[in-house]
Amino acid sequence: MKYLIGFVLGVLLTILAYEPDTATQLPTEQLVDKVTEQVAEIDYTFYDNLSQSSISVIKDAYNATLKKSDPSTETDVPKFYYVQIGAFSKENNADSFRAEALLEGYLSADIFVESSVGVHRVMIGPFTQKHEAELAIDWASGKKFSGLLLARSE
Repeated sequence: MKYLIGFVLGVLLTILAYEPDTATQLPTEQLVDKVTEQVAEIDYTFYDNLSQSSISVIKDAYNATLKKSDPSTETDVPKFYYVQIGAFSKENNADSFRAEALLEGYLSADIFVESSVGVHRVMIGPFTQKHEAELAIDWASGKKFSGLLLARSE
Protein backbone atom coordinates (compact mmCIF):
# COMPACT_ATOMS: atom_id res chain seq x y z
CA MET A 1 0.00 0.00 0.00
CA LYS A 2 2.82 2.42 0.80
CA TYR A 3 4.28 1.79 -2.70
CA LEU A 4 0.98 2.75 -4.29
CA ILE A 5 0.79 5.94 -2.23
CA GLY A 6 4.43 6.78 -3.15
CA PHE A 7 3.70 6.19 -6.83
CA VAL A 8 0.59 8.39 -6.83
CA LEU A 9 2.40 11.09 -4.88
CA GLY A 10 5.32 10.96 -7.35
CA VAL A 11 2.96 11.32 -10.32
CA LEU A 12 1.23 14.29 -8.73
CA LEU A 13 4.52 16.05 -7.95
CA THR A 14 5.72 15.42 -11.50
CA ILE A 15 2.55 16.92 -12.95
CA LEU A 16 2.80 19.97 -10.69
CA ALA A 17 6.51 20.50 -11.48
CA TYR A 18 6.08 20.09 -15.26
CA GLU A 19 6.67 23.26 -17.23
CA PRO A 20 5.43 23.51 -20.78
CA ASP A 21 7.95 24.23 -23.54
CA THR A 22 8.70 27.94 -23.34
CA ALA A 23 10.62 28.27 -26.60
CA THR A 24 9.53 31.24 -28.62
CA GLN A 25 8.71 30.74 -32.23
CA LEU A 26 9.96 33.30 -34.67
CA PRO A 27 7.95 34.33 -37.68
CA THR A 28 9.26 32.88 -40.94
CA GLU A 29 10.52 36.25 -42.18
CA GLN A 30 12.65 36.82 -39.08
CA LEU A 31 14.01 33.29 -39.27
CA VAL A 32 15.03 33.75 -42.92
CA ASP A 33 16.69 37.09 -42.09
CA LYS A 34 18.62 35.54 -39.21
CA VAL A 35 19.91 32.65 -41.34
CA THR A 36 20.85 35.01 -44.18
CA GLU A 37 22.90 37.16 -41.81
CA GLN A 38 24.83 34.12 -40.59
CA VAL A 39 25.52 32.93 -44.13
CA ALA A 40 26.80 36.39 -45.09
CA GLU A 41 29.47 36.10 -42.37
CA ILE A 42 31.06 33.02 -44.00
CA ASP A 43 34.36 33.72 -45.77
CA TYR A 44 34.40 32.41 -49.35
CA THR A 45 37.85 33.70 -50.36
CA PHE A 46 39.04 30.19 -51.21
CA TYR A 47 36.98 30.21 -54.39
CA ASP A 48 38.26 33.65 -55.36
CA ASN A 49 41.91 32.65 -54.86
CA LEU A 50 41.58 29.28 -56.58
CA SER A 51 41.90 30.71 -60.09
CA GLN A 52 45.09 32.51 -59.05
CA SER A 53 46.74 29.35 -57.70
CA SER A 54 49.30 27.49 -59.71
CA ILE A 55 51.50 24.42 -59.52
CA SER A 56 55.04 24.43 -60.87
CA VAL A 57 56.12 21.24 -62.59
CA ILE A 58 59.64 20.60 -63.81
CA LYS A 59 59.44 19.54 -67.42
CA ASP A 60 60.57 15.95 -68.05
CA ALA A 61 61.40 15.41 -64.37
CA TYR A 62 60.04 11.88 -64.46
CA ASN A 63 61.78 10.98 -67.70
CA ALA A 64 65.27 11.89 -66.48
CA THR A 65 67.61 9.01 -65.71
CA LEU A 66 69.23 9.15 -62.31
CA LYS A 67 72.22 7.01 -63.15
CA LYS A 68 73.34 4.98 -66.07
CA SER A 69 73.51 1.26 -65.54
CA ASP A 70 75.33 -1.40 -67.45
CA PRO A 71 72.72 -3.70 -69.01
CA SER A 72 75.06 -6.71 -69.04
CA THR A 73 75.46 -6.72 -65.26
CA GLU A 74 71.79 -6.00 -64.65
CA THR A 75 70.59 -9.27 -66.18
CA ASP A 76 73.10 -11.36 -64.22
CA VAL A 77 72.08 -10.09 -60.80
CA PRO A 78 68.71 -11.27 -59.46
CA LYS A 79 66.35 -8.54 -58.34
CA PHE A 80 64.47 -8.45 -55.10
CA TYR A 81 61.35 -6.38 -54.62
CA TYR A 82 60.39 -4.55 -51.45
CA VAL A 83 57.36 -2.49 -50.48
CA GLN A 84 57.95 0.58 -48.36
CA ILE A 85 54.87 1.37 -46.27
CA GLY A 86 56.32 4.16 -44.14
CA ALA A 87 59.35 6.41 -43.60
CA PHE A 88 60.11 8.17 -40.33
CA SER A 89 62.78 10.41 -38.88
CA LYS A 90 62.58 8.71 -35.47
CA GLU A 91 63.18 5.01 -35.00
CA ASN A 92 60.53 4.78 -32.26
CA ASN A 93 57.89 5.99 -34.71
CA ALA A 94 59.01 3.43 -37.29
CA ASP A 95 58.84 0.63 -34.70
CA SER A 96 55.35 1.73 -33.66
CA PHE A 97 54.22 1.77 -37.27
CA ARG A 98 55.69 -1.70 -37.81
CA ALA A 99 53.77 -2.93 -34.77
CA GLU A 100 50.58 -1.39 -36.17
CA ALA A 101 51.15 -3.21 -39.47
CA LEU A 102 51.69 -6.45 -37.57
CA LEU A 103 48.41 -5.92 -35.72
CA GLU A 104 46.71 -5.47 -39.09
CA GLY A 105 47.67 -9.06 -39.89
CA TYR A 106 50.85 -9.09 -41.96
CA LEU A 107 53.51 -11.70 -41.16
CA SER A 108 56.18 -10.49 -38.76
CA ALA A 109 59.02 -12.12 -40.72
CA ASP A 110 58.23 -9.99 -43.75
CA ILE A 111 58.01 -6.55 -42.09
CA PHE A 112 61.20 -4.87 -40.93
CA VAL A 113 62.65 -1.44 -40.22
CA GLU A 114 65.56 -0.38 -42.40
CA SER A 115 67.56 2.44 -40.86
CA SER A 116 69.94 4.80 -42.61
CA VAL A 117 71.17 8.26 -41.72
CA GLY A 118 68.13 10.17 -40.45
CA VAL A 119 65.54 7.93 -42.14
CA HIS A 120 63.91 4.78 -40.80
CA ARG A 121 61.86 2.93 -43.42
CA VAL A 122 59.23 0.32 -42.66
CA MET A 123 59.57 -2.29 -45.40
CA ILE A 124 57.83 -5.48 -46.47
CA GLY A 125 59.86 -8.08 -48.31
CA PRO A 126 61.99 -9.32 -49.95
CA PHE A 127 59.94 -10.69 -52.84
CA THR A 128 61.49 -12.49 -55.77
CA GLN A 129 58.54 -11.81 -58.08
CA LYS A 130 57.15 -8.38 -58.83
CA HIS A 131 53.54 -9.58 -58.64
CA GLU A 132 54.13 -10.75 -55.05
CA ALA A 133 55.24 -7.23 -54.12
CA GLU A 134 52.19 -5.82 -55.90
CA LEU A 135 50.00 -8.07 -53.74
CA ALA A 136 51.69 -6.56 -50.68
CA ILE A 137 50.90 -3.08 -52.04
CA ASP A 138 47.26 -4.13 -52.44
CA TRP A 139 47.24 -5.38 -48.84
CA ALA A 140 48.79 -2.10 -47.64
CA SER A 141 46.26 0.04 -49.51
CA GLY A 142 43.43 -2.10 -48.12
CA LYS A 143 44.69 -1.29 -44.61
CA LYS A 144 44.96 2.44 -45.47
CA PHE A 145 48.78 2.35 -45.68
CA SER A 146 50.61 3.77 -48.66
CA GLY A 147 52.86 1.36 -50.53
CA LEU A 148 55.92 2.15 -52.62
CA LEU A 149 57.46 -0.58 -54.81
CA LEU A 150 61.26 -0.76 -54.68
CA ALA A 151 63.47 -3.04 -56.80
CA ARG A 152 66.95 -3.82 -55.50
CA SER A 153 69.73 -6.16 -56.41
CA GLU A 154 71.43 -7.76 -53.42
